Amino acid sequence: MRIKQCYKSYQECYKILERRRFQDERMKMHFESGVRMGIGAFNLMISMLPPRILRLLEFVGFTGDKASGLADLEVSSNLHNGLRAPLASIILMSYHAYISQVLGNGDGNINFASSILKPCLEQFPKGALFLLFAARIQEVNGQLDEALGLYEQSIDSQSSWRHLHHLCYWQMMWCSAFKCEWLFAMKYAEVLSRESSWSKSTYLYLKGIFMLMSEDQSAAMTEHVVAIFTKVPELKVRVAGKSLPIEKFAIRRVQRFFAQGNRLTLPALEVIYIWNGFAIIYKSAPLAEPILQLIEAKVAEVSGDGQSKTQADDLGLCLLLKAMCLVCRRDSAGAEACLRELVSMEKRLVEDKHLVPYAVAEMGFLALRDGKPREAQSHLEAALNNYKGYQLESRLHFRLHAALEELKRQKDPAKTAGQSAAGRP
Repeated sequence: MRIKQCYKSYQECYKILERRRFQDERMKMHFESGVRMGIGAFNLMISMLPPRILRLLEFVGFTGDKASGLADLEVSSNLHNGLRAPLASIILMSYHAYISQVLGNGDGNINFASSILKPCLEQFPKGALFLLFAARIQEVNGQLDEALGLYEQSIDSQSSWRHLHHLCYWQMMWCSAFKCEWLFAMKYAEVLSRESSWSKSTYLYLKGIFMLMSEDQSAAMTEHVVAIFTKVPELKVRVAGKSLPIEKFAIRRVQRFFAQGNRLTLPALEVIYIWNGFAIIYKSAPLAEPILQLIEAKVAEVSGDGQSKTQADDLGLCLLLKAMCLVCRRDSAGAEACLRELVSMEKRLVEDKHLVPYAVAEMGFLALRDGKPREAQSHLEAALNNYKGYQLESRLHFRLHAALEELKRQKDPAKTAGQSAAGRP
């Protein structure tokens, strides 16, 4: 209720902004920067929700229009002396550099985020938050070494805000994983498991799987991983009465690890995929080569393991990951062949039923990227409507919603622009 009251207040303020003649331009600037920041943030956040939730919120009086939200936030950000302009800039950078990359399909405007960041860094060259965004922009562009250096600078720039350090460690962990530097990734996951309280279960799972991917597969290393994985189910948390989806996934994987005799199939590459990391690897294709080599070796191993109950599941995961590497190589035909083979295995899958809707969705994303709108829409709608109740369903729905919105924009940009204008109060 308080959120709705807040939203209504912003709507009333927007009407005041349009109707009132301000005597003091400075006061108008401060007022406008705050109003546009608020109404823009609401529109942007609500627009990213899956359609069924969006329809419910629109029914109770909210509006969710991405183009309108981004436009208002940009106006607020450009009011450089406005009281809320810096906050609008931070929201825009967060959307383009983080949110659209993790919950969308890597379709954020990184050049625009860089243009917003530039004056902020000029004014605050040692600002920890702005250095964090500078690092993230380099990471999204596939410049991982530069990103790691900037994350280090952000950490060194201040010591009082430890949560910001944790954000840096989280991203440094992924940068290391993208480079297949598993022990470095493990080190950052270990730091997070000690210092951050967000999800110790997730951090420990990540630490364990990075160790499983390392070259050291001694008995001592396996024993250490077993000790770590034993703690994963014990440390799960509940937020608003519900478990985190990523923790549920981690716990299922730990159970499978023990059921299979202390074995998992390419678990670190799997979480890279889940966190949409291949959108970053796509920007620097050479990063995909060592990953593809790991996958090819695992395919040969899994294919020869006829005794495993989950052989089809393991092979299906390999096919999905291989398809992502081929996408990074710009080999659309090879990627589609892997995805179609995975879909054909649907009845053979024992546990990982989610692989099929994800594969169908990836065929849609691939067709959208290759300029095949009809094919893209067919696959995207099939992934959205034909599969229910699988692991990480909501995460895929965010990506599907973003892709369908992009498809709609490509088909009728004029209509989309008209809807954006209607999105304002």
